[in-house]
Amino acid sequence: MTSKETRNASMPDILNKNRRLLIDTAIIVAGILLLKILAVESLSFEFFSLSPLFTSVIAGGIFIASILLGGVIADFKEGDRLPAEIVASIEAIYEDGVYVKALRKQFNLALLRQRLRLIIQSLQEDLDAGGRTAIAAASQLSASFLEMERFGIPANYIVRLKQEQGAIRKAFLRIYHIQRIRFIPSAYILLQTFVILIIGLLIFTKIEPPLDGLILVAVVSYLFIYILKLIRKIDDPFSVGEKTTMDEVSLFLLRELDERMKTANDA
Repeated sequence: MTSKETRNASMPDILNKNRRLLIDTAIIVAGILLLKILAVESLSFEFFSLSPLFTSVIAGGIFIASILLGGVIADFKEGDRLPAEIVASIEAIYEDGVYVKALRKQFNLALLRQRLRLIIQSLQEDLDAGGRTAIAAASQLSASFLEMERFGIPANYIVRLKQEQGAIRKAFLRIYHIQRIRFIPSAYILLQTFVILIIGLLIFTKIEPPLDGLILVAVVSYLFIYILKLIRKIDDPFSVGEKTTMDEVSLFLLRELDERMKTANDA
């Protein structure tokens, strides 16, 4: 889910960001149609006749696809909330650091800000490279909390900061889990094989008139192939860099926070 800033994007920009999914699907569908025209119709390899059973088969494939799509969307929706939760925790820690700086001028607020920015940058690097450095960056906040404690900050105040640190760690672990674990891989394999069977049946089924047959094959193939690719795409919702499309969880809140903290005054 991208930010609402995409509402102002032009149609060419939107298509450009999604070109991989659209073009890949269109190429596969074109290959299927070419196979039906050249290898099947011209060589009379159409062994089956169209029957009402095809409707049941297609409905079964849609049912399986809906189960998988519902599962990955649930993880996607959860993942879409995590960047905002991380930003809220980081901002809370920094604001408390500003408060401590006002009470104890010796407190190193600049170092706390540096550590908070490192958390943001480490997360983006982890998502790009598949690392796990953001949790270690979050652990470095403990040194700043210890410094606050040495300045006589009340224990319950430090406990609240540690809770925010724990919330950041929990969000990171959930992000790593969503990125690493696929939703019911066996069900995805079942859907893949089912789609192959459906398309295969349509290719080798005689449908009159031929133009109607080609349109039916194109529509059904496009529907199932696009769903397969969409499930695979949103099952990996935190892609960054060159892999980014409009279907990823947006990290714009983290980037905006990093820019604000970059120019913050620690005096």
